[in-house]
This record gives sequence, structure tokens and C-alpha cells, in this order.
Amino acid sequence: MQGLEQKLSSLSVGRRVRADGPGIYLLDVSLQPGGGLLAVAGSDYRLSLYSRETLRPVGEFRGHTAPICGLTFARAAPHLLYSGSADGTVRAWDERSPGSQAVQEFSGDPAHRFCSMDVNAAGAVACAGTEQVDEDSFLVFWDVRVTGKGLLGVYSESHSDDITQVRFHPQDKDRLATGATDGLVNVFDLRRGDEEDALLATCNSGSTVAAVRWAGPRLDRLLCLTHGDGLHLWDLRRLDTEEPLALYSAADARQLAPLPGGGGPGLPGGRAPLLECSERWPELLGSPRGAGHTAVVRCFLWDEEGEGVLVTAGEDGQLLLWQPGRKG
Repeated sequence: MQGLEQKLSSLSVGRRVRADGPGIYLLDVSLQPGGGLLAVAGSDYRLSLYSRETLRPVGEFRGHTAPICGLTFARAAPHLLYSGSADGTVRAWDERSPGSQAVQEFSGDPAHRFCSMDVNAAGAVACAGTEQVDEDSFLVFWDVRVTGKGLLGVYSESHSDDITQVRFHPQDKDRLATGATDGLVNVFDLRRGDEEDALLATCNSGSTVAAVRWAGPRLDRLLCLTHGDGLHLWDLRRLDTEEPLALYSAADARQLAPLPGGGGPGLPGGRAPLLECSERWPELLGSPRGAGHTAVVRCFLWDEEGEGVLVTAGEDGQLLLWQPGRKG
């Protein structure tokens, strides 16, 4: 962990760009696997492409008619960028043709408004979570290799409110984690088929779920952040044991004590606290220093290729590239 702490402490803003237009929030960011692009979703329903090295704009896609709720490059086909939207569609775009129409479009029931989306590690299955419809919420699955609808099926029993997070495992194509405003975080093994058999575990965050991530050295833990800044860590290696899954739970992650020499916890003004998932529990490493965001940071990613950089985007409309020992 010491090496990571040293890397993060040396970060400063190397590049920055602003959204093209006043009052635009940047909501999500995705890194092209093995490629040279960053994709960013804006509150104006637009997808923008930037060079991952220079943040130079290289193209954009338009087509969604409601807020974008998920953004990811396909790991198995990195030229394809997938986006989900509250307009009830999941769309695939070919980054080799910026400005073109979506090359694929998937939808479900006309009543479905999506608020989360992801594509599995094999690049074969997309899943989107819906807002609550009457008293039900749905996980909708498609085979993205099939031209046309490609609808595989729907799970409808595991959540009772808006499904805010859908996260496939980065390596296991059949492992899926979901979170919702009902406070539940569910883990599925899609190899098992129907919903009841596929549900491996249900964890209760006690609040509405804002983010779910696979974590740990072996990616066998789930990290959950709630809209109330609660932080939870569950160990899925304990699924077949009598031990509780919960490793750590904090009602307010902003109260985590920083490591010696690290920065302060989450503060207003656009700071981005960084945490390490150690063998036991999350530890606060600190925050990147310098003039960064001036409003809420909505998304980030850590690019480990090359020298290792941090990318952040937020409600101030800025996209920042934090690099070791550079100022911009």
C-alpha cells in the first residue's frame, strides 16, 4: 500500500477540459481497454470522446433523449461504447465513426426507464436496471451479439425500488452485483439460470445505494457507497461459510481517519477522497492536492497503464487528468 500512497500523493492536475456549454454536469467516464480514448457522459445527453493522453476532444455521439445512466467500453470489443439511458434504451456506438448513429439499440417494455447499465466481461450480455414501475423493479438482459432486440429475459423479484447500480465482475462474465434505493445489494451467478437460483447473496446497506464496485486484490469483495455517504465492504469468499459477509460498515465515510501524512476526508468543494481496500477494511489514503474541482465529483477512474493517472469529472463540467508531479 505504501507504493500506492506515494503515487497518489504525487498527483497534481496535468490536463483539464471543460464541457462545451454552460451548466453541463459530467456524470460518467469510461476508459477504452488497451486503447487511447476516454468517453464521458454529460447532462445534456451527449457522449464525448477524448484522447486519454491529452484530453483533446476527438468526437461525440448524440441520440439519447433522457439522462444517461451507464457508460462502458466493451472489454471484448473495445471499439464499441455502450450507454444506457432513462429514455428506455441501451445503445452501442462505434468509436471509429464519431458522430454517427448508434450501431445497435436495445429496449424492453415501453414503461421501462433505465437508471443503471453494464456489459459483461465477455462483451456478450448487457444488463440494465429500471426505475420502479408500479411496485416492481426489473433487471433486463440482452444478448448484444444478436442483431435486433436480443432480449434474454428479466429478473423482477430481487429489488423493490429504483435499481441504481448494475456491475458485472471485471473477469467472471456470469457474476453480477446490483444495488438499489431499497438499500439492498444483490449478487447473482447467471450460470444458475432463473432468478431465485441465481441469487447468491443479499446485503443490506441500510440506505439508498449510490455506488457498487468489485474490490480487493482478488476482486472477491463488494464495496458499497450510499447516498448518505455510508460505506460498506462485504467479503464474498465467505458465501459458503458461517462467517458474516460484512467486513466493514461506516455510517459516514467522511469520518474515516486519514493515514499519516495523507489528506483530509471528503470535504465540500470538489475533493475526491481515495481509499485502499486492505485485507481487513478500507483505509483513507487522502485526496489529490492542488486546484481541482469546484463542485461535486460525480465519477472517477484510475488508469494503471503506463505511469498511472487518475481521471475525475464532476458537476463543475470539468474533466481532469491527474498525473504524477505535473501541474496544469
